[in-house]
Amino acid sequence: MPSRRSVLAAGGLVAAGLADSVRAVVDGPEPNSAVSTAFTETVDWPMVRYDAAGTGYNPDASGPTDDVRVRWEYEIDHGEFAWQAPILAGDTLFATGRDSIIALERETGDVQFTRSGAFRSAPAHAEASAYRTDTLAVSSPDSIDGLNAGGGYELFGLEFGSQRWRSVGRGLDTPFRSDPTTRPPVTDGETVYAIAPNAHRAVAIDASSGDLEWEFSIDELPLATPYRPVVWDDTVYLVGLPTTVAAINAESGTRRWATGLEQIDLLPPTATPEGVLVPGNRQVSLLGHADGDVRWEYTHDGNADDGRVAVAEGTVFCTDGEGSLHAIDLEEGTERWTADTEYSFQTNPVVADGVVYLGDFRWDELLAFDAETGESLLAYDDGAGFSQPIFGDGVCYVVENQRILALEEAT
Repeated sequence: MPSRRSVLAAGGLVAAGLADSVRAVVDGPEPNSAVSTAFTETVDWPMVRYDAAGTGYNPDASGPTDDVRVRWEYEIDHGEFAWQAPILAGDTLFATGRDSIIALERETGDVQFTRSGAFRSAPAHAEASAYRTDTLAVSSPDSIDGLNAGGGYELFGLEFGSQRWRSVGRGLDTPFRSDPTTRPPVTDGETVYAIAPNAHRAVAIDASSGDLEWEFSIDELPLATPYRPVVWDDTVYLVGLPTTVAAINAESGTRRWATGLEQIDLLPPTATPEGVLVPGNRQVSLLGHADGDVRWEYTHDGNADDGRVAVAEGTVFCTDGEGSLHAIDLEEGTERWTADTEYSFQTNPVVADGVVYLGDFRWDELLAFDAETGESLLAYDDGAGFSQPIFGDGVCYVVENQRILALEEAT
């Protein structure tokens, strides 16, 4: 007959095994050193517009510039992914649809996992020190959700450990004028910044626990539904219709300043070392970080009712809704060049390795221009509407109407 000590020891082993199993289901397997090394060496694009500032520029990324071929493609149901921009984190490309998120191997397009859920934004990748794997923050119809970037597990058709938390949600209020990625969350370290789905609060959320760090009532401002927030240093910037720009302390959620601009129909902001850029219907304004005073205003006399600006190496890039792409000196606010895009829609420029890329779900071409001169470099037309493109090491990743594509230089 076994002794009491041996029985207790066996029970302890079983309990420890069960605890480890639970942790494994929730977090996924322990990452090995090779995986960790690979993660640090990859060229990532961890959220919409690349960073919390919304610059649309990764100085280490590059894409095709002359001729394009498809490295891999993954077929999706028509309209399922609604042209949400994908993101890159480590070896994985993530894309969200209206009822699922998919993780693909970035080099081959092989499926790592798919998980169900109702999503209304692209994900944002965040560090999560409480877990073995990081967190993906995504907007849902009635909440901001934290997902396991490792996917958790699927067993007998059931999903385990894919969702970590659900935070700040009630109802759905989408801006009346918006593309599919107007209000995705933003991440900075282990903090998620977002507009709550009820559109009355800006919030900061812990990426590990989902705990609310602070909330700022938008009702305090003459501000309609804000766009995606941007972060610079210790400040969160909010912009919304019709004319209001606000600066919020990123640590406490208290207001630093708020100002109303003379221009109307403001568009999503971009933060830079020089200040925060706010495009509008006919111009782009640069506001100072300290007080919100307008430092310069560039007038393009277009008719833009959507789209953000990109910023790379001291140059601002914007489309004007009348078929032109503008390059503006960030410090002076003066024109560097203007190029004809042949499309009257405004969109969200993205920059990689000295090239400005334009993709939009209303366009049938993915366009590229030289960032120094505005010279047209390529037009990829094998698609029917494109998401904002993102870039890794020589590869452009984009979602179009029926496919997720990895595009590279044809040799």
